[in-house]
Amino acid sequence: MNDLHPGKLGVADGIALVFGIVMPRVFLSTISNLIQQDGPILWLAMVIYTIIPLIILYMMAYVHKGINGDIFIVCQRLIGTIGGWVILLSYSVMFLSNGALVLRLYSEYTLLTALPRVEFQVVIIWYAVSAGILCYLGIEALTRTSYIVMPFSIAAIGMILLLLVPFCIAYNLTPWQGNGVMQAVQTGIKGAGYNVGVLALVFLAPAFQNTRTIKKAALYALSYAGILRVSFILVYIMVFGSSVGAEKTMPLFELARLVYLNQYLQRIEALFIVVWVMFGLLAVAGSLYVGLYLLAVLLKLPTLRPIVPLGAILIANLAMMPPDIGYVLEVDQKLITLFDVGIYVFPTLLFIMAWWKKRRGKLCTSASS
Repeated sequence: MNDLHPGKLGVADGIALVFGIVMPRVFLSTISNLIQQDGPILWLAMVIYTIIPLIILYMMAYVHKGINGDIFIVCQRLIGTIGGWVILLSYSVMFLSNGALVLRLYSEYTLLTALPRVEFQVVIIWYAVSAGILCYLGIEALTRTSYIVMPFSIAAIGMILLLLVPFCIAYNLTPWQGNGVMQAVQTGIKGAGYNVGVLALVFLAPAFQNTRTIKKAALYALSYAGILRVSFILVYIMVFGSSVGAEKTMPLFELARLVYLNQYLQRIEALFIVVWVMFGLLAVAGSLYVGLYLLAVLLKLPTLRPIVPLGAILIANLAMMPPDIGYVLEVDQKLITLFDVGIYVFPTLLFIMAWWKKRRGKLCTSASS
């Protein structure tokens, strides 16, 4: 049974898939490092983070529009079989690496915040098994789980940000140019690779209704993620300031700790650990599914299920390899170079080839839009 391409996923499914993959990093210590680098103008980098991947997604939608079939067929028609293998294997490595890194980071912070006495390996195995189960159930189960969780997660984070308004000091946003406007622009351009997850919509194009569905899903998902990122960054900096904010390792948890409702309802950060964990779990599951899907397409497998256990074991072992959290953060910073290749180089190459062949009439343009 071929369950790779159900062909009936809609806009809501696409929004949930992309949002689940690209959003969780904003709640990790990556944000603290960026604040140290850019200062109060980090919000501008977040805006650029959002715009560039959306443009790339529309370019890839143009590439896919003229060719019937999955992403491997598209690459074969444009740059040959060997080129297709190189590109798809590279993207598979990107998504599996992202899944392994997010798995390790969320496992570390789960131990720090909620389960300090639990064995480290147990937490990683729990995340990997849960993500594997979601992948095994199929893309529809994964996207609809994300779509159910997404509104509650956004509402919970929005409530935290609103309750922290009394703590906000607008003066902390000065100097408005931070460490330099061009520095923020460079951060946004370089960091756009973290949103490579938006290309999952193009890779899974046969599973969606049409190209219009993919475009709308990308627009809404990145818009929601962008608004939430910018709001989170502004509140975080106004509450802690750039200097203190750059020292925090768990931004969302630190913000939630400041919320005080009354003497009978305190320490609500414990409630938001659940939301935080769900973000991480869905990011790991989404990255794992896309990475394995690309391998399944290359190997011409009719279903993803036989390789899901192997994929879960792989990312779990990769997540356990780094000796400490500092080393993980270093790997994460270096891996952005690979992500940038995925967000800039490969899509640009495919777009140029598709445009050139369509202009010369060498490419079929009968695919539905």
